[in-house]
Amino acid sequence: MTEQTYTFTASIQAATIGKGGAYVQFPGDIRAIFGKGRVKVHALFDQQIPYDGSIVNMGLKKPDGTICYILGVRKDIRAQLKKEIGDSITVEIRERL
Repeated sequence: MTEQTYTFTASIQAATIGKGGAYVQFPGDIRAIFGKGRVKVHALFDQQIPYDGSIVNMGLKKPDGTICYILGVRKDIRAQLKKEIGDSITVEIRERL
């Protein structure tokens, strides 16, 4: 089985819960793509910073009412990339098998 890589660019958004958290929205429906509602992934931010995390549904909805799946972007990663809330970031993900 070949690992599929997904690359997208998204705006870093502030988390409404917690202290200074941030995330990016995954542009697809992970249930349709991966067959599950939480996907562990290897991520690469701006082709520089690797991160292992999960794409999850945290109860957010897109403007059209569909589920919004998100991937967290830690403070230390944002600092290394000199990125802040509202900045665009390129994300490459592969499912962790």
